[in-house]
Amino acid sequence: MAASEENIPPVLRVSQLDAAELDSAILQHLKSQVSRCFQYFKPGVLTRVEPEVNACLRFLLWKFTIHTASATVGQKLLNLRYSGSPSPTAGLTDRQKLLYALIVVGGKWLQDRSHDLVIWTGRTSLFQSVFKVLSTAENCLKVASVLNFLVFLQQGRYQSLLERALSIRPVYDRKQAIRQVSFEYMTRELLWHGFAEFLFFLLPLINIRRWKNVVTNQLLGSGQQDCDVNLRGPVELKECAVCGEWPTNPHDIGCQHVFCFYCIKANQLADPGFSCPTCSQPANQIRPVNSVPVTIMSS
Repeated sequence: MAASEENIPPVLRVSQLDAAELDSAILQHLKSQVSRCFQYFKPGVLTRVEPEVNACLRFLLWKFTIHTASATVGQKLLNLRYSGSPSPTAGLTDRQKLLYALIVVGGKWLQDRSHDLVIWTGRTSLFQSVFKVLSTAENCLKVASVLNFLVFLQQGRYQSLLERALSIRPVYDRKQAIRQVSFEYMTRELLWHGFAEFLFFLLPLINIRRWKNVVTNQLLGSGQQDCDVNLRGPVELKECAVCGEWPTNPHDIGCQHVFCFYCIKANQLADPGFSCPTCSQPANQIRPVNSVPVTIMSS
């Protein structure tokens, strides 16, 4: 038996952990789909029977995965399956499949319903004692799971207590082929990864708004123009010089153009050297528009 076990190629630890994560994600996805089916029902309808619904979902997953192929959905995606004997070509026995279903389906249902069962039985002393025993057993299983995981990280076998209890372990379903990855591909991926990390580090340090204002002034600005507030006409009062919309809470910076308070204040906070995009007047002082131009606007 020992010689046969040595002939079984070991499965990578990361593959076993990835398969377990995929199985958990698929179960959560099925639960979300069932919850979506009951979203228009009366609130609380699904909550009362949620443990039974979860047990049915786990039974269906067991029926179409472990019972038929000796492999979970996650294992199938990663070219893995369970083996319950020293021979790597053999799958799980009928006894191991039934025990797997009993623990995964029945055990999880009992864990979800343990508190409700105590309430339904009238909180008698007998069932209170049973509940305490179950709680203690659950805590012990959690401690044992942590210890088993540490042993798994060292030995690479029996990722869960269920696998250790049933003496089942994952094996490769088909022979693994050697991956041929060129050095050019690896170098290109490493360079792009390093470049992306550099951009993620650099972009928050660049004041995008300030550079936008500088480029806009250089391309569209025509130098210092008339900045006399008295030259302001109805056209300037109807349009914000930044957003081009009707100015909300109009303010100016000493030139004849008007700005929304949010537009001019946000640009000044982002760029202390902000100037009017139309006449290049520096935004040194922001002040509300007086009532005289507003009268002109209304007329």
